[in-house]
Amino acid sequence: MEKRRVLLWTTGLLLTLVPALRIHSQNQPPLKLVQTIPMPKVQGRLDHLGVDVERKRLFSAALGDNQNTVEVIDLETGKRVFSIRGQSMPQGVFFSPDFRRLFVANGTDGTCKIFNGDTFDLVDSLPIGTDANHVGYDPATKLLYIGFGDAKSGGLAMIDTRNNRHIGDIKTDARSGGIKIKKSGSRIFVTLTGAAKLGVVDAKKRQEIATWPISGADGSVALALDEPHHRLFAGSRNPPKLFVFDTESGKQVTQLEGVAGIDDLWYDAARRRIYASGGRGFEVGFAYVYRQRDADHYELIGKVSTSPGAGTSIWVAPFDRYYVAAPAHDQEDAAILVFEPQP
Repeated sequence: MEKRRVLLWTTGLLLTLVPALRIHSQNQPPLKLVQTIPMPKVQGRLDHLGVDVERKRLFSAALGDNQNTVEVIDLETGKRVFSIRGQSMPQGVFFSPDFRRLFVANGTDGTCKIFNGDTFDLVDSLPIGTDANHVGYDPATKLLYIGFGDAKSGGLAMIDTRNNRHIGDIKTDARSGGIKIKKSGSRIFVTLTGAAKLGVVDAKKRQEIATWPISGADGSVALALDEPHHRLFAGSRNPPKLFVFDTESGKQVTQLEGVAGIDDLWYDAARRRIYASGGRGFEVGFAYVYRQRDADHYELIGKVSTSPGAGTSIWVAPFDRYYVAAPAHDQEDAAILVFEPQP
């Protein structure tokens, strides 16, 4: 009888502790703000980010009408060290560590501007096409892919980073974005502007070989890839959702609540987490963090406040840091918010 009382008491204690443990877990955000790097006098919207891992530099596209610069951030000193002027609505940014060149997709004049990675002098300006935007890089071939076009037609421009040449285009149904390239094989996954489907491109054949319908949204704007588990993540704005696709079958596996005003999506392979940054067009900004329990099951584990309009971000695994671009607002300067993942 006494053993039974002890068992019941222990069970009751555990049941009372479980909610408390859950509350404690919920009070520990999965991302911790560890640094804010101000960018004084940078005005307007901030677009995508690039990184130079070796020299610990971050590049932020500042595409405001009266701005049109790429801001260079020294991550060791935590300071903005240079503004690369002469842009025309800079959007996608890529730094080549092999050839020490900075490639910037400019939307207004439809060019890829190439800069010396040390002096930031302009090396070349290659005509690409309407609204040159997202970029994706294949380290195996040294090719940089740049999405261009509109909702009616588009493509991927191929830039050979070895000689700074525009070597051709791959036609897609609409402007390509969220470009994610498989390390194994030759497939490239893209969003298609204004279309409720994703595009699948064969890089060797240089053609779009399939489209996958998105059920539950009018399109997507950001992608992340988990290649070992054959999963592709797509973020939509209307409505805000996160979709999970099987990259082998093209089938939609599941969908979850998404962050409003999403602009970037990243997969943290070490922690099996997905980071989604949103806030574009909103007076608030958040980074949503999802946990991958297994290839078919996911859960939203945190909504971390960032800054109004802070839609773009980059996950840099070698630094174990998540960077969010926060545009200027009210009395606050534009800034790079540096987050450290928490257990």
